[in-house]
Amino acid sequence: MMMLFSLLLVVVIVGCGASSIDFSVDTPPKYKDGESFPMVIEATEDGEAVTGLDIVATLEMAKMDHGIIEVVFTDQGDGTYVGDVELPMAGEWIADLTAKNDKDTYEATLIFEVKEG
Repeated sequence: MMMLFSLLLVVVIVGCGASSIDFSVDTPPKYKDGESFPMVIEATEDGEAVTGLDIVATLEMAKMDHGIIEVVFTDQGDGTYVGDVELPMAGEWIADLTAKNDKDTYEATLIFEVKEG
């Protein structure tokens, strides 16, 4: 009986192991007063592209308060997601990312540099 319980416990633990998706900024947006630029996020799992996610990010500047800017990303079908954003200045930015699919929600914080365009 103890052997059966141990085996069942191992199956439950393995079954509950949530997969991990890695997110990175593939192409950061640029800054030019009054213009929006694309921001490209890449999603991978074990080196493979992940598609089918709904991704939203809130952006804020790392060392200055320009408020929070929300960006909604569109799945490009190849593991990349694109969203357009108009930023108030160049510099270091932080993206707090939330990605969802049919069964899971993933969160990530990405730091990236915005240059003048």
